[in-house]
Amino acid sequence: MEVDGKKALTILDKAEKSKSNGEFETALSFYNEYLALVHPSFTHGVWFSMAEIYFQKKQFQHALAHCDKALSIMKDFIPALELRIKVYKELGNTISAQKDKALIDQWNKIEQSKWDDPNHHYHYK
Repeated sequence: MEVDGKKALTILDKAEKSKSNGEFETALSFYNEYLALVHPSFTHGVWFSMAEIYFQKKQFQHALAHCDKALSIMKDFIPALELRIKVYKELGNTISAQKDKALIDQWNKIEQSKWDDPNHHYHYK
């Protein structure tokens, strides 16, 4: 897959500007165009941005699907988990929301233990 990096970044920039201006349909269109141009391995942020739009539009099933896609690419992408918790709450699925919250707490605990360990590579310069 050959990617025109400048074109892809220009489209992504247009998507983000449209989103920030509240032009959600235009932003979604640009995000989809961007996704068609790039390798999916690093698109978790785009899927998350689309999920945010769907959440704002109260299209909770679409928001959930896009959060799931972001998490399928990057399983420990906490912003997507946090949004998914909100979606689950809107859908009345408190059990799944609690599971995601527990997962975030677990990952945060693991990350904190790395910082607390003076021998962990985080402390090396």
